This record gives sequence, C-alpha cells and structure tokens, in this order.
Amino acid sequence: MRSAALAVCAALLTFPSALLGQADPDAQVAVKEGGMAWAAAWNAGNAAGIAALYADDATLLPPSGDAVQGKAAIEAFWKGVMDALPGVTVALETKELHNLGDVAVEVGSYVDTGADGEHVDHGKYLVVWMLKDGNWQMARDIWNSSMGQ
Repeated sequence: MRSAALAVCAALLTFPSALLGQADPDAQVAVKEGGMAWAAAWNAGNAAGIAALYADDATLLPPSGDAVQGKAAIEAFWKGVMDALPGVTVALETKELHNLGDVAVEVGSYVDTGADGEHVDHGKYLVVWMLKDGNWQMARDIWNSSMGQ
C-alpha cells in the first residue's frame, strides 16, 4: 500500500513538469513571432510597436530599476532606452519555451550591436507570455546583462 501511495505522489509531482516540457506548437510559433516582432520594432525605433506586444497589465522588471507597469509606462520606458542608445540594434534568440495552457515561459538570449557594428551588450531574458483574447501577450519581462558592470 505504501509503495502505491509513493508511486501516486511521484506521478503527481512529475505530471506538471512533463506538461511544462511539452510546448504547444501554436504557442512556440506565436512566442517566436512575438520575439521577432519585438526585435523588429526595437530596430525600427518603434516603442509603440514594442508596447503593443505587452498585455495591458504587463510588468517589466528591468535590471537596477523599479518595476514598470502597464502599456503606457512600458512604451515610455522603451522610448527612453531607445533615446539613450540611438542606433543600437538587438538580436533575440529563444533558448527554451515551456507552456501550460494559457501561460508560456520563454528563456532566451540577446545581443545588442551599435550603429558602428561594435558589440554593445549581451545577456539573457525571461518572458512570461499569457494567452489573452486569442493572442499571446507578454505579461512579465525580465533581463540582465552577462557583461557585468
């Protein structure tokens, strides 16, 4: 009896992990397309285009700064970063994608390149995506540099 109970407990503990490891193909495509749209908007200097990818109640968790909440504040944040880094382009790469129903977690890396072609920064990010009204939207976004201070 005890071994049966242990087997049930083990199955219940591994079940969520198994689901998280199986990414829905539609979610994979939507998240990768969302990442490409984010990079394209950044590279075009379009802060409004970036903000459009976030849920209305989204939160940014920038390094060395306070949380930024809501689309208007997110747009203003990215506009300020763009103004501070004119000509810098970004390349994003999804490394992992895990989803469970209406939530997906993306882990990736980024590389920033200056207008002169020089390497500016590189690092990693984690984005929590949520399926809302049939669209995958960014709900939480956190990143940090791998270059140190």
